[in-house]
Amino acid sequence: MRKGDKVVFVMPWHISERGGGAEVQANYLAQELAERGFHVSYICQTTITSKINTIERIDNIHVHFLRASGRFQWRDQYKYLEPLNAIQPDYILQRLSSNVTYVIGKYSSKNNCKLIWFCTDNKSPFSDFHASKFKERSTIKSLGILKYSLLLASNKLMDYYRNKGMNQVDIAFSQNDFQKEKVKSSFGLKSHHMISGHPLPEHGISISKRFQNKTILWCANFGAHKRPELFIELASKMVHTDYKFVMVGGHSDKSYVEQLFSNKPKNLITTGTLNFDEALCYFNEATIFVNTSAPGGDGFPNTFIQAWLREVPVVSFGFDPDNIIFNNKLGYNVSQPDEAVKRIEDLLNNQAKYEKLSKNSYTYAIENHSIKKMTDNFLKVLQTK
Repeated sequence: MRKGDKVVFVMPWHISERGGGAEVQANYLAQELAERGFHVSYICQTTITSKINTIERIDNIHVHFLRASGRFQWRDQYKYLEPLNAIQPDYILQRLSSNVTYVIGKYSSKNNCKLIWFCTDNKSPFSDFHASKFKERSTIKSLGILKYSLLLASNKLMDYYRNKGMNQVDIAFSQNDFQKEKVKSSFGLKSHHMISGHPLPEHGISISKRFQNKTILWCANFGAHKRPELFIELASKMVHTDYKFVMVGGHSDKSYVEQLFSNKPKNLITTGTLNFDEALCYFNEATIFVNTSAPGGDGFPNTFIQAWLREVPVVSFGFDPDNIIFNNKLGYNVSQPDEAVKRIEDLLNNQAKYEKLSKNSYTYAIENHSIKKMTDNFLKVLQTK
C-alpha cells in the first residue's frame, strides 16, 4: 500500500450516524490513512432519506450513503457495486462479518484489487455466524414456527454468502489469539494481529481527583450478551457505600429496559443511549470502568482503551483477551459480583494501589493503542504483501 492508492471501507454504518466498535475503529483508521496521503472513501447505509445515494465529505473521507437494507439483507446486497465501480479502489477494507463480503469479494477478484478483512469479535470466526446469532436472540415461542423457520433460513443464506466471500479475502486481521486460531481453522486464512487505536484525550483530571470521584462506570448497549444485570447487582451490593454507579447505554425494547431496572438501587444513575462523544465525557470523570460482556462475544473492547487512556483501571467479569489485564496490571478479572465488590473496595481504600494501576493503564495504552501505533502496524503488514 502506497500513498495515493485508493482505499475504500465497506461498512454497515458510519459512526456519525450510528454504529458500534467496528465503525469507531474503521473511522479512526480511515481518518489516519487520509491524513497520510491515501485517497479514502467509505460506503455505508443510512436511514436518513435525504442522504440516500449522496456523497458527503467527512474528515477528508468521501462517504457514499446507500439505502438501508430491510430484514432480508441479502436481497439488495449488490447495491454496493455501483459506488465500487465509481471509486475503482486499489484496496477494499471490511471490518465486520456480513453477506456483503460475497459482493466485495467478487468485485475484488474481477478488478485486481485487494480485499482486507478484519475480525471484529469472537463469534466472527465461525462459519455459522449469522444463524448462531439469530438462534441466541430468537425462539420459536417468541416468533412462531413459520416466522422462526423463515428467518433462520434467511440467516443461513447470509452465512452462505459470507463464507463464499471469505474465499476471496487477500489479507485478514484478528484481534486476539482465539480469533487467530479460529479464522485459520474455519477459513484457512492466516491472520495478522490488528491493534485497536484511539486518540489521546485532550484534557484530563489528576489521578487523585479521579480517585476521590468514586465513580464506577459501565458503558455498552443493554443487549443480553453485555450482561447489564451484573452491573445492577454490583451496584445493589454496594448501596451502603458512597460510590456512584453510572450506566451509559440503552435498548430499543422499552419493556425489557423497564424490567431490567425494576429494582434499581438508589446509587445507580442511568443516562440512556448517548453518542460516542457524549459517552466519552463519562470516561473523563470515571474512577473504575466495569465490563460485564460475556467472554465469548467481544474481541477487544474499545471501552478498555478509552478507560486506560484516561488512567482508569478496568474490572472485567470473566473477559481478559490474551490475559492483557492480568499480565500488565491494568485492573482485575473477576468471576462474580461478590469478587468485584471486594476488588473495588480494596482499590478505593488504598490510594497508592489505585495510583499504580492507573499509571500502568495509561502507560500501556499510550505504548500500544494510539492511532499512530495502530496505523503503523496495519501498514507494516501490507508492506510485506
